[in-house]
Formats: sequence, C-alpha cells, structure tokens
Amino acid sequence: MATAKKLPSGSWRVRVYDGRNADGKDVYRSFTAPTKKQAEFMAAEYAAKKKNTVERMTVGEAIDRYIASKDTVLSPTTINEYRKMRRNYLQSLMEIPIDRLTREQIQIAVNDQARTHSAKTVINAHGLLAAALAMHNPDFVLRTTLPRKVKQLKRDLPTSEDVMRVMHGEPAELPVLLALCLCLRVSEVRGIRKEAVQGNHLLIERVIVTVNGQHIEKVLAKTDATRRIEELPDFLRDMILAAPTDYATTLTGQAIYKQFTRRMAAAGFPGVRFHDLRHIAASDMHAQGIPDRVAAERGGWAGTQTMQQVYQHTFSADRRSADEQMNSRYAAMYSSIDNANKHDTKHDTKCQK
Repeated sequence: MATAKKLPSGSWRVRVYDGRNADGKDVYRSFTAPTKKQAEFMAAEYAAKKKNTVERMTVGEAIDRYIASKDTVLSPTTINEYRKMRRNYLQSLMEIPIDRLTREQIQIAVNDQARTHSAKTVINAHGLLAAALAMHNPDFVLRTTLPRKVKQLKRDLPTSEDVMRVMHGEPAELPVLLALCLCLRVSEVRGIRKEAVQGNHLLIERVIVTVNGQHIEKVLAKTDATRRIEELPDFLRDMILAAPTDYATTLTGQAIYKQFTRRMAAAGFPGVRFHDLRHIAASDMHAQGIPDRVAAERGGWAGTQTMQQVYQHTFSADRRSADEQMNSRYAAMYSSIDNANKHDTKHDTKCQK
C-alpha cells in the first residue's frame, strides 16, 4: 500500500492504482483525510473491496465490462464483432475467476481453438481477452504462444467492369456501386440518407448494423476516421436521390450479401464476397497511381495500415485529383454498360416484332 503524503493544506493524501480506463491509460484514486492514518486506512479499505470484486469477476464478466466500456467510442460493427467473439471463442475460460486464471489455461484454450479455427480468428479472440485482462487485472502478464498466420494465396477477383456488368439492373446494384466506387463498407452503405448528398458530395456519417436481429443506426463521431466526405460521380448521385425512401437502400446487410454473391457466382465468379469490393476499389486506385495515403483517406482507413502503415497528411489538391480521376473512370465505365444494356433491350424488342 502506498504511503500517505502531506499536502500544502495540511491534509494527507494516498493515491491508489485503480487499473486502466477505456483508453488504456492508468487510473489512480485519491483518498484525502486530516491525518496520515485515516488516509491510509481509507485507501486500504478501498483496495480490499476492489480485490474482492476482482476475485469474484469471471473472465466472461471482465470481457463483458470491457466491451461495455468501449460501446460509445468504437463502431457498432466492431462492438458486434467483440460480442460474437465473447459468445463463440475461448469458452472454456469464461467461467474462471480472473484472479485464478493461469497462463497454462489460456494456452490450452488457444491450442484447442486453433485446431478448428483460423489463426486470425484465434489471434483476434486472444486480443480481446488480453484487453479485458489489462483493464481489470493489469498485474497479470500474458505469455501465450499464438498460431502463425498462414499467408493466403492471392485470389482472382473480378474487375470493376465485371461487377458493374453483372449487377446492372439488380435490386442490390446501388449498394454494390457505392461499395465499389466509393470504397464503402456495408454498414456505411446502409446508413446513407438522401440528406447526406450535398451538391456533388456525399457525407459518410452514419452506419447501420444488425445485432441480434435489431437494426442499429449510429452517427459517427467527428473524430472517427471513417467519417468523411466523398465526391460523387453524377450517376451515383442521381441513383441515390432517385431511391424510393429516405435511405439509399433499405436492404439488410444479409440481403445485400446474398444478392451480390449469388449473382456473381451465377456469372462465373464464385466465392466473391461483398467486402471484396473494397479490395477491388483499393486495387483500382493502386493501378491508377493514386498515392496510398490518399487512397487510405478515400477508403475511410485511419491510416495506411494495410498499405504500409504510414500516417500522412493528405493535401486537398491530391484528394481532388484522386476523386476526379476515379469518378470519371467509373462514370465512363457505367455509361458504357448502361448504353449497351439499352441497345440490347431495343434489339430484343425489334426481333420480337
């Protein structure tokens, strides 16, 4: 227990380490009293109560508290993923009191999980456990040996033109185009309202995720890197404004996924995921010579973590050039496909006559 120190006022104060807050910073609780003995007694009493609380807290409860502490600072998508990990992974540890948890128990749980799940899944689940323990039992030091990530072979993805052609006229066309042309996540696509269209720009400030069957809408904080303004090509702006409701789409994330993957598979592109559209968009920007730091801003990444992990300032001139270059390319591509489709429709009509 720390020793009390006398303050200029004549009172005595003891500072007790109280763990870490939601941002990972050390937190101390102060106890002030007229005498040294009283201050130290108050501190000792608090430490004893805190120890009892920690002893009663299970690993599962620690993770639940950690997730709750992050609920307002992380995206709904991330919180949803944390809750899934809490429910599905490292379950043999969840009922163990955190003061009785051993490194051996953690290693055994990780080994068991690695037999049936990918290295990435196990590493992510262990990361959540580590964060919860750092917050509620910071003296516990992990020494876990984690599985190595296996380098994935590069998959052949369709081109942007392939995607546009396959999805043209489909119910999920607009969500797909928004993800492809603006590098949006499905939660961002679902959160777009008509009011977010400002001239020829689109404000990305809302997301919608589905948690336990409930659709949750959240306004992104101004400090969130995913909140951004994208310049819209004319055809996308017109499609958003022509939507039958206040939202660009009312399709659920599941409906968007299924329509996209089924249509792509039927067209000869099996195994393509909706999230691959962001990969395609990033590849397009790289092929067009867009600097990684500009591509990261356009795609809503906090930095270029997957693109060299470099944080740099983006000059407005570079960003405008990237927007004009990519929007012109996608607009020309879409116009060509749209005109070809109209021509085919007229030809079919003439043949029927």
